[in-house]
Amino acid sequence: MGVRRGRGLLVALACLVALAVAAGAGWWAARATLEPQTPESAATTPDVVWAQATTSSVGRSLPLSTTLRQPARTVASNVLPGVVLSTSPGEVGQGDRIYVVAGTPVRVVQGEVPFYRDLARNLEGDDVAQLQQALIDLGHLAGSADGEFGWRTERAVKAWQKELGQRQTGVVPLGELVAVDRLPTVVQLGESIVRGATLGGGEESVLAPTGEQQFVLVVTQDQARMIPAEATVDITWQDQTWQGVIASSEQDEFGNTEFTLTAPDGGPVCGEACDTLPGDAQVTLRSEIVIVPRIEGTAVPAAAVHTRADGTAYVITEQGETDVTVAGSGGGVAIVEGIEVGTRVQALAGAPGSPAPAQPAPGPESEPDGGSGDEAPPTEG
Repeated sequence: MGVRRGRGLLVALACLVALAVAAGAGWWAARATLEPQTPESAATTPDVVWAQATTSSVGRSLPLSTTLRQPARTVASNVLPGVVLSTSPGEVGQGDRIYVVAGTPVRVVQGEVPFYRDLARNLEGDDVAQLQQALIDLGHLAGSADGEFGWRTERAVKAWQKELGQRQTGVVPLGELVAVDRLPTVVQLGESIVRGATLGGGEESVLAPTGEQQFVLVVTQDQARMIPAEATVDITWQDQTWQGVIASSEQDEFGNTEFTLTAPDGGPVCGEACDTLPGDAQVTLRSEIVIVPRIEGTAVPAAAVHTRADGTAYVITEQGETDVTVAGSGGGVAIVEGIEVGTRVQALAGAPGSPAPAQPAPGPESEPDGGSGDEAPPTEG
């Protein structure tokens, strides 16, 4: 009994010691956790972040292509029977050959009156005047085109025929000349005028531009949603750049949007320089849609600009609040008026402390970013 009683006392004593140790550990942990941290252990509050105003630009544009459409109309039908030996469609000038039938070449001359008869001595008319003008341009006839086929014109025709290696008859048979309104230009040949084809006469032979020029911008539906109605389009051909505006729009059979462009005054986009464009039925021109006009000036991070309750804007410089006017913004950059380039502005406010080293604001405009898909994405400067 005494032994059992002694063991019970020992167990009880051990339990009391264990409880005391646990209580002491808990008190120490609570003290260590709740005790205020020293400055070394506290999280460091970030300093104020400063940026330096620079010269830059903002704006948004979409690089695309404008299509110049120049409808063509039939200006002549074939008169010559036989096999087509060669064809030369494309850009042509005064007196150029466009196709050959059974050894007889067909040539173009400038004029609005279709040729409808053999041209020979003692005839007169507008068709004769067109022939005379071609002979003058080619250096075979002196003087002016009076529309009278006299001995001088006959002599000039023979000189031209000799130059071309043809029999010198002084007569131009029907079918050998085709009148085109404007030269030089680009002509197309009818579907029947192909090398090796046999012609019987009457086939549609030559098509030339009507002179109408339509500038069209074709975009996808997603691109169309990004283009405001007041957007302008800068169109470039060689060393010339013209500005166009959207005159109308419609959807094509594929669901794309076609914008018809004109000059700001409603005239043709190419103005007085339309003759410098190729005469092809379709010409692709490099273009850029100006969605947001580009603005250059003093640039600061957009986060540095604050707005008061009355709507006025300001930035915080080393001298304090400074009023500014925001001329434009985009891509995290704001173009402002009211401070000079080089001014340090507060871009991120933290707890009071020493200013961080100056960090430049976003630099000069970047090149447009590339994109995926058929067209490049809008670029922001």
